[in-house]
Amino acid sequence: MMVTITDVARVAGVSKNTVSRYLNNRGYISEQTRNNIQKTIDLLHYQPNQIARSLYSQKTQLIGFVIPEIAHPFFSTMTSYIEDELNRRGYKMILCSTMHSEEKEKECIDLLMANKVDGMIIGSHSLDINYAGIGSPVVALDRYLASSIPVVSADHVQGGMIAARAVIEHGCTNVAQFIGYSKVRSPSFERYRVFAEQMHKHGIRCVSFELGLNQFEMEPYLRIADKFLTDNQDVDGIFASDLIALAIQKRALEMGRKIPEDLFLFGYDGSYVYKFASPSLPTVIQPYAKIAERAVDVLIRKIEGEEIGQMEYTVPVTAYLPEREQLSAQAQESVSDDTSTIFHEVALGI
Repeated sequence: MMVTITDVARVAGVSKNTVSRYLNNRGYISEQTRNNIQKTIDLLHYQPNQIARSLYSQKTQLIGFVIPEIAHPFFSTMTSYIEDELNRRGYKMILCSTMHSEEKEKECIDLLMANKVDGMIIGSHSLDINYAGIGSPVVALDRYLASSIPVVSADHVQGGMIAARAVIEHGCTNVAQFIGYSKVRSPSFERYRVFAEQMHKHGIRCVSFELGLNQFEMEPYLRIADKFLTDNQDVDGIFASDLIALAIQKRALEMGRKIPEDLFLFGYDGSYVYKFASPSLPTVIQPYAKIAERAVDVLIRKIEGEEIGQMEYTVPVTAYLPEREQLSAQAQESVSDDTSTIFHEVALGI
């Protein structure tokens, strides 16, 4: 038999209206009465009618999270932290993985709107969607969606500086970096720009290889690694996201190259995957928990009608350096911030 609000009121010895006000956090209720109602709810295992509550409060307590690929370590890790943060703030998450399809993303957004979500966090990579026209508060995750939509990301300038410092200190003379699809506007391009500029400043040859749109799977990365290592045997340093770095490391070791003596690899992301590397993979660690906290906070402020003046939010990164263990990003201050050089792009065409 389903427990109703009437049952809760009867057992708690209060009116239905008092229980309703408690559930919707409206009006004054003494702390003793609040505790009594909550104990009764726990005792009876009462589940509030979410539809009725949303009609009353004009809120569903639902947030949509749109990403391109749930299997990718960055997005799966980010999903976990955002769901935890939303739950802590009294919200539930509806996850939409677009599977690299712009059409599916449009369908996902329509679905979220039909379910009257209170807001959305969007980290997908589609190119032709009018995000500013979504009739719900939106926060962007590491993407520039529209001038009216705030974006939250790691401090990629800091991350690029850390990687550059490591490559310079290792003594590399001919390096490559793997960059995301350039038509996707993202704060992450700051790390590529900064890295290339530092290489130029220190007289180190640096070529950037651009990946295709929504290229996230390991198998294509392994094919890219095969082609790259075959065609660029003189490269002695590589900066890339963790999965690409691991794919290159795997293929390089199979070809008999020594890591890091022959080829120095520096990763980016710092999800769980870098911990499986052997030899260890130095990497920039994105602050997943803090990014989630900031993204959810900004979104809830928008939902509650607060005016959002700041449109870009960056969170400091850290780094894993095997020979030094965990190193604060602030320790990289000696790297120059000269930003005068534009890096060269070369497409792999795979």
